[in-house]
Amino acid sequence: MASAKKPSLMVIDDLDSARQMMKRTLARSYDVYDFPSVAEAVPAVERADFDCIVTDLRMPGIDGIEGLRRFQAKVPEIPVILVTAFATVETAVEAMKAGAFDYLKKPFEPEELELVVARAVEHARVKKENARLRSALAGQFSVHGIVGKSQSMKDLVSMLERIAPSDVPILIEGESGTGKDLLARAAHALSSRAQGPYVALNMSAIPENLAESELFGHEKGAFTGADQPRAGFFAEAEGGTLFLDEIGLLPPALQPKLLRVLQDGEFIPVGSRKARKANVRVVAATNEDLQRRVKEGKFREDLWFRLRVVPLRLPPLRERREDIPLLVEHLVQKHALRLSRPPLQPDADAMRALLDHAWPGNIRELEHAIERGLLLARGEAITLADLPPELTPPADAAGGADEGRYRRARDAWEKRFLEDVLREAGGQVARAAELSGLHRSTFYEKLARHGLADKDAKP
Repeated sequence: MASAKKPSLMVIDDLDSARQMMKRTLARSYDVYDFPSVAEAVPAVERADFDCIVTDLRMPGIDGIEGLRRFQAKVPEIPVILVTAFATVETAVEAMKAGAFDYLKKPFEPEELELVVARAVEHARVKKENARLRSALAGQFSVHGIVGKSQSMKDLVSMLERIAPSDVPILIEGESGTGKDLLARAAHALSSRAQGPYVALNMSAIPENLAESELFGHEKGAFTGADQPRAGFFAEAEGGTLFLDEIGLLPPALQPKLLRVLQDGEFIPVGSRKARKANVRVVAATNEDLQRRVKEGKFREDLWFRLRVVPLRLPPLRERREDIPLLVEHLVQKHALRLSRPPLQPDADAMRALLDHAWPGNIRELEHAIERGLLLARGEAITLADLPPELTPPADAAGGADEGRYRRARDAWEKRFLEDVLREAGGQVARAAELSGLHRSTFYEKLARHGLADKDAKP
């Protein structure tokens, strides 16, 4: 059976004796390649896959700090260790600012070198593995930012991928906060118009008396205050996609004019008598029951039918709870850097609360909860105390028949979810934890709670 490939190291020092000493020390655990100068090492680092670079600081020509900068520019993922006989506080500060993983002061014991290099190589390995897993998760459970592995989301994405390349109107239905704008952007990105503009307009943000001008534009002098002609949103979206959010609030007087655009591809700016062509794909969204508004006479039935050629329904978060761990992982990664916080994950109690919550505000509410958790967390994980208070029900709210039925249903779903992920990972518990988006300790705790700790499990 072939042995595992050793990690590869690059050692740079102008003194042959120093290079040979480091090479002898490290050769037991690593494949070591030595170079007498940075100038000779730079081309090699571009050709081979190194796991760590150890370089002397004081050398003729290109010194270690400048070498570090060059390596950072070409292969920023490889940790660099600086070695110097002239270590000072200033040297250390300069090295760390330049991006060094660590530095060693000569003379050093072989064990010191081995320890620092081992830490650097492990650091690089973990970074590569995390990047690989994030990429795998993103590819498996995300399409243009739409995160989810539930069946309802798989069906939705499948439908989107089939209809996006066409120019038919799309109507996105879903509660507030479910991500309708994200789905509209994905439809644009997957369409033949992806290189064209994506223009979004929320009908609730436009005064009714200005809505026609905003949509179709106006000529100079069309109304009081129209001192200059203005292109509307249809003109701005030419060749691309126009997203009309809260379409149910479109004023009744404008509904036949939008229908004309959808049917004939033409519109007339306010104050003009000349029709203009509209090369625009319309994606509309609503959090209302448009069919009810049609029955109430508040929305044209023919416009509803024209918009609803292929409706896409975004399920509320309470109907896709198995996606919550994936969404949490995605939102932590999204906001940790922006907030200058470490990417902390929820602990077991916090994750249970996130899974139990009804999420009336859907993904938008979950996003705010994660932002709060990252800002308030002081330990190594987001705790229940870091989450919004509404996620922690009063102690006396845990009883009752309805609550008991809900908890039993939740536990049954959670057990099925764990079994599905274990199957997907071929029984490898560590891999299953990664696929689930849960911390490994949280995943193990859930396996034990559901009696699955040893079921079809592999190390």
